[in-house]
Amino acid sequence: MTAKIRSFLIPFVTVCIILGVAASIIAYGRGYRLRTDGSVQPTGLIVLQSDPSGAQIIIDDKIKTATQATLTLPPGWYNVTIAKDGFQSWHKRMKVQGEVVAKAEALLLPINPSLTALTASGVVNPSLSPDGSKLAYIIPNQTTATTSAALASTKPGVWVLDIVDKPLGLNRDARQVAKSGTVNFSKATLTWSPDSKEILVTTAPLTNYLLAADQTNENPEVVSNIKLLQTNWQKIKDQRMKEQLVTVPELFTDMASASAKLLSLSPDETKILYEATAAAVLPQIITPALIGPNPTEETRTLVPGTVYVYDIKEDRNYQVAKSNLLAPTPVSKTAPILPFDVSSVLHWLPTSRHLVVVMKDKVEIMDYDGANRRTAYAGPFWDAFAVPWASGGKLVILTNLNSAASAVNNLYLINLR
Repeated sequence: MTAKIRSFLIPFVTVCIILGVAASIIAYGRGYRLRTDGSVQPTGLIVLQSDPSGAQIIIDDKIKTATQATLTLPPGWYNVTIAKDGFQSWHKRMKVQGEVVAKAEALLLPINPSLTALTASGVVNPSLSPDGSKLAYIIPNQTTATTSAALASTKPGVWVLDIVDKPLGLNRDARQVAKSGTVNFSKATLTWSPDSKEILVTTAPLTNYLLAADQTNENPEVVSNIKLLQTNWQKIKDQRMKEQLVTVPELFTDMASASAKLLSLSPDETKILYEATAAAVLPQIITPALIGPNPTEETRTLVPGTVYVYDIKEDRNYQVAKSNLLAPTPVSKTAPILPFDVSSVLHWLPTSRHLVVVMKDKVEIMDYDGANRRTAYAGPFWDAFAVPWASGGKLVILTNLNSAASAVNNLYLINLR
């Protein structure tokens, strides 16, 4: 009888031990920890990453480890700082919940960014293509562009520069798509087609030419019906926006059509940048609300003249700016008030997690939820022109770093890493 009991107990105890160990491993993996008083408390995970990596993680003023790291913490609110020598620190108040993973990705901006010249012959009226991969600009006739000696290699006209990094770091040189000759392009304005394949060049006195962006236009085509072209381009833009919004909840698009102006979608099409045009309340679309979302406080009451970002995946809405604070300062009190497009001074970085804010005398970058708004560049630049490099990590500005030697502006790269 004793042998029978023993033969039963040994496998039974073995199975119980295995189940107990497995349950302990599962509980540990889910974040449960044994406290000093003998009780078991659920903990949460916080994943912290940075660009560049290798930054210090400081939680409640205590140095923990370096990014990229996953930390286990008891539930509660924590002040998180990510810092690295030579870079501006990143801060956020984050909530840790039991059995929930919280995540943060910090973009660290250099304190002293480096600048590299992209052009040297003088540039006016640069324009970024809708797909963000090309820059069109004008090299004006030398007599109107500079007070210094003209360069023999300067070729006035319309140029296009690819701003996408090529394999092995090989970038294509800028190409001239139209030469100034019979037509003087020096003071022309450039407008891209919605598909980024053509450029509308408008010269004084309001003559319009259509250029192919990928070839030399020996005889620029004159646009006979500019209103028809603009109408067709607008239809294409509207159709593309409609196609992009297919994945957006209908409740949001219904609200937006009545109370908002859609500005742009993030590159990964998970977030929408828009400006409220009328008072409204954004309804709760995902119910119940997701567990462990971005801890930044959201707002669902829309105020006219305010810019917001809506996170489609998390159904959360963040105020990022007031429209009137983004508008350019008038030259004088008597200067006319010109129409202002918010999208001209707010651009998505390729990360889809950050926005570039172009101010009068500086360029700022902030998280998509409005947090960590920091200065990426402070100094002279012209025409409020500052756009992201398509491959990320850089900005392109129009400036003149030595006005005593030359009267022309040129395109410069600001390295953010």
